[in-house]
Amino acid sequence: MIGELGGDRTFLGSDDKGLGSEESCEASVEDKEKASVTVNNILSALIRYSELTGRRVSGKKCSDSVGIVPLGSSLTISLGRIKQSFVLTDPHLHDMPIVYVSEAFLSLTGYSRNEVLGRNCRFLSGPGTDVGTLCEIRENIRTEQASSVRILNYRKDGSSFWNLLHISPVRNARGKIAFYVGVQTDESAKTDAQGLSPEMRQLGTVGAVKVAVRSLSAGVGPSKSS
Repeated sequence: MIGELGGDRTFLGSDDKGLGSEESCEASVEDKEKASVTVNNILSALIRYSELTGRRVSGKKCSDSVGIVPLGSSLTISLGRIKQSFVLTDPHLHDMPIVYVSEAFLSLTGYSRNEVLGRNCRFLSGPGTDVGTLCEIRENIRTEQASSVRILNYRKDGSSFWNLLHISPVRNARGKIAFYVGVQTDESAKTDAQGLSPEMRQLGTVGAVKVAVRSLSAGVGPSKSS
């Protein structure tokens, strides 16, 4: 999970979903978001296919309808080389949505990419998640500080795991915060095949993400100041 920057955003806590009392023939924001995520996933798959086959695939993602800024294909490819579990969120959009999710995150949590992109990271919270830890995350995000916490999260099947979570702001080439990265490590997996500790794996992942964003920030992600 990653915290929230403040304002009227509610990055942490339970999902606030409701149905309006008035009917409308116009698609809801939620429906548009789901459609956008589906189209983006298809286009991302096509881009990956084009990289393997050498055939060029072009298209316009419909993220603009819900305000999600699509990542450039070059950045997506660079991030796809990182094997650890992590997500990128956009602090400049309402509810700080997830704009990139790694394959390892999907394996760890049991969710599909379609179920993760565009959502707020609070969906990993559950009845046993400590409120004090959530407040600590929120404060660190507000002050633009990196932080490491141990937090109880929940997979799609309802099973819980202790997440050794590291969160860090990711700045673009101009020094402005473009994203926040959250790196997740199941506490039960203390070391990997190379004998690296969770802390070392997390720092390596954050470093790789920062290099990718700074190298390609001229054409991807937000460039606003926080």
